[in-house]
Amino acid sequence: MGGNYFYSQLAEAKDGNLIPLCKNSVTGQEIALHSKYNPLREAEGFAAQIDESCLFFVILGIAGGYHIEKILEKNKKCRILAVEDSESSLAFLMKLPLVKKLSKQKRIYFTDTYHLKEMLLTHYKPAIHGNLTILPLRQWESVFSQEACQCKEAITQAIKLLAADFSVQSHFGKIWQKNIISNLSLAEKAKSFDEVCKKTDKMKTAAIIAAGPSLDNNISLLKKKRDSYYIIATDTAYSALTKQNIISDAVVSIDGQQVSHEHYMENLSQKTIFFFDLCANAASVRRAFSITKNIILTESGHPLAQYASLYTGKRTFPHLEAGSGTVTIAAASLAKKIGFKNIEFFGADFSYSGGRAYCKGTYLESQFCIKSNRLATAEKASTALIYRTPVIKKDDGKITTEILEAYRLSLSDYMNKKEVSENTDICKFNLNDFKSQYCNDLRSTFKSENEYDENTYAFTTLLPLCAKLGKDSCFLAYLKTLRYTERV
Repeated sequence: MGGNYFYSQLAEAKDGNLIPLCKNSVTGQEIALHSKYNPLREAEGFAAQIDESCLFFVILGIAGGYHIEKILEKNKKCRILAVEDSESSLAFLMKLPLVKKLSKQKRIYFTDTYHLKEMLLTHYKPAIHGNLTILPLRQWESVFSQEACQCKEAITQAIKLLAADFSVQSHFGKIWQKNIISNLSLAEKAKSFDEVCKKTDKMKTAAIIAAGPSLDNNISLLKKKRDSYYIIATDTAYSALTKQNIISDAVVSIDGQQVSHEHYMENLSQKTIFFFDLCANAASVRRAFSITKNIILTESGHPLAQYASLYTGKRTFPHLEAGSGTVTIAAASLAKKIGFKNIEFFGADFSYSGGRAYCKGTYLESQFCIKSNRLATAEKASTALIYRTPVIKKDDGKITTEILEAYRLSLSDYMNKKEVSENTDICKFNLNDFKSQYCNDLRSTFKSENEYDENTYAFTTLLPLCAKLGKDSCFLAYLKTLRYTERV
């Protein structure tokens, strides 16, 4: 614990307040983590440095808790994640009445160094908290210097992950929210996932078809062994297979953007089942349903989609893993969810080869050709797509990017991960029951424009929309979501 230091005893300061002492196990020296004369006045000085507009603090060192109490008094809206060096230190400090009292506060989360990153990812919400402030207790940082460094590293790692996620939410938050509500209107008419699983021949090999350039080299193999494969196409690869007279058994789509509608402008086969994430483009879902009726809605982690799936206490939509946000992983997750033991990948290149981003037959190819002229050729448009972000040249001559590498590693991690067994029974979704419960939960979460409970599941569903609308937009997100929901 704490290198050579550990919490040894409680002592009484001159003003009568209890303070914890830390002892060096080698030298026997004891150090007080607060003033031995007036820890309250010292805590006031600590709190004086804070920016009152900040809504989330990470405090390194709980000690006697006086500094934490003063920050709470000064900033009535902030959240605090307070860190100690170990669980045993936390247990020791609970002997202090003030620390025990603070541990029961809704605005404070206590953790140790080991769990800091996890706790930060769970409780810090950039969409509503804005910037994060780190406040080390000076004496604690000196005594537990090694742990202080570990804390700062954990915070840096968490912030990087949150920043990437927040960037995506800021771009797609409103699109996702509207798509989910719109797609739920068709949920009662969707096919039964359990029924599809029962009718599927799981002795076949699940062929996951992505739209990388290498897919062109495997078309003849797919045709030759068609009867031994259950083909699960990603949305971009679906039209490419159709143009090669290969009818997919299933298609997976998770992209909420309007451009995704282009994947479904070709003739849609009545033999194909279309698996759409609730966040997927609503126009694509409506088109597939109007032509084939063979749609199944899924969820892959959006808070509102999860709420809709679990609002009854039982799952109403299959959950598909999407890793870092790639449809190829979602397709692999579907194969595992159906029950396939053998899975093969085609076109999952996560790189560019032959100067091409995708295989032949995708909607991009036709778009580039239609718009091409002598000054702006299809090849120029394809090259611009490949080099729109910094590239990494691989030893085999292929080109990749940091994002594509992240997708590749994410897929590898997912395929190596042991599946957690769960009850896969999917219950029937009822739109009216969902709307009634969701609107009631939202209304009970918001007592007023400035008073709401951040800890409810209903509030969590608003976070991606808040990221799009900007800080201090919780009430606006609430009003928009009520309108979206009631309009369906």
